[in-house]
Amino acid sequence: MDARSSLVFYVNARRVELSGRACLRTLADFLRRDLSLTGTKVVCAEGDCGACTVLVGSFQEDAGGRLRYRAVNSCILPLYALDASHVITVEGLKDGENLHPVQSALVGHHASQCGYCTPGFACSMTALAEEAAAAGKPSISEKRARNGLTGNLCRCTGYESILKAAQSIPLKDLQFLGERFEGGEMMRELQELSARPVALESEGAAVFIPLSLGKALDLKKGFPGMKVVGGATDTGVLANKGIEESVRVMSLRRIEELGRICKDGEWAVVGSAVTLNALEPFAEVEVPELGRLLHVFASPQIKNRATLAGNVVNASPVGDLIPFLMVSDAELELKSSGAGRRVALADFYKGYRKTDLRPGELLTAVRLRLPSSGSFTRIYKASRRKDLDISTVTFAARVEHDGRVIRSARIALGGVASTVVRIKALEDAWAGSSLERGLFEKSALDLGGLISPISDVRGSKEFRLALCRNLLRRFAGEILSEASS
Repeated sequence: MDARSSLVFYVNARRVELSGRACLRTLADFLRRDLSLTGTKVVCAEGDCGACTVLVGSFQEDAGGRLRYRAVNSCILPLYALDASHVITVEGLKDGENLHPVQSALVGHHASQCGYCTPGFACSMTALAEEAAAAGKPSISEKRARNGLTGNLCRCTGYESILKAAQSIPLKDLQFLGERFEGGEMMRELQELSARPVALESEGAAVFIPLSLGKALDLKKGFPGMKVVGGATDTGVLANKGIEESVRVMSLRRIEELGRICKDGEWAVVGSAVTLNALEPFAEVEVPELGRLLHVFASPQIKNRATLAGNVVNASPVGDLIPFLMVSDAELELKSSGAGRRVALADFYKGYRKTDLRPGELLTAVRLRLPSSGSFTRIYKASRRKDLDISTVTFAARVEHDGRVIRSARIALGGVASTVVRIKALEDAWAGSSLERGLFEKSALDLGGLISPISDVRGSKEFRLALCRNLLRRFAGEILSEASS
């Protein structure tokens, strides 16, 4: 099928077609400057505050031919990521002259003062309401409202009225946004566009959206320096801060085979286009400790875009998921045109934000060993706040044991070196030992000679060392309690 040389998407049912460098701009900038949709606000420009939240609808396998709408941060979302999608802003929530039930709930509970953050709350709350209604819930619980709105900050209203507004939304007769636009010309065109790749090269910019892995590998070979993106959450931040502007990009989001999660014996295989939102329900069943971490890993807006593979390739020494993957013996499937290889994650990092990814290669899947019935896994994240914050230290450990005897151990720490590191000396010391508090206390003291944390704005080296020791002691207390029960 012939590739398209322009991007097409809709905003509040209004058709937009773009080419050239305009495709590299952020959605928030385009909404405000070009379409005068100023209800969408920009504050942090990093995807942290949620004032820029909008809804993006796209076709998904389980959506029954309708668009499924997700809340996203428009301040860091490049326009090329919107091809064949429908964007709904706060202005587009109402149906004619009728406010959306979410908007009515916010008005009825006086859930706004200055109002600057309110459009973002309205969009996030709409996504939350549709998710709850689709699950057959009669209403949104306070806990679910708190979790669903972690990516939205308000400085003047106070959250009580906002949470009450969310809980009051009538879900029984809620009309889904996808139902409102069924059968129209927009829907027909978006379906047709979704089935065609994009190869756009003009004005010094290039955007590629292939539909097959083979084509993606050919493009990667032909353009070795091209930026490859999944959710583009990091790319948007770097562009906003003037650190990096990618003029040649390839999105993997529409490659079906990269969007799958499956089990392969004792392993889970997560495709490189799988979002954290899609990974979360799988993890809750198969790897509960990972599911718990994903609850506080990022906001819904970020998890709706970000991928596990992106977290891996980003190579941050405080990447929250990397320590867990390391103690899960994670392996990376790397492919290039005509070749492929598998690399242990522990061997993938070569230095600060340096990886073993070769010029023509793509990371196509992350393999991780699922916990066995005789294992104990824990992940701890220490940060200044619980939700949506950069870690100071991350700790992960998995111990395989028979009763009170340790068969094998994996320990990984983030935030203590230029990369996430495995603590092999402790792993060797634990293997074959008995589960005794003295073993873990000695290990906590030994950490001082095994890691050399740095000092930065998130904590001094002494603070980081103390954190690591205390997290190890916490792990010890939990595994000893389990072994005694």
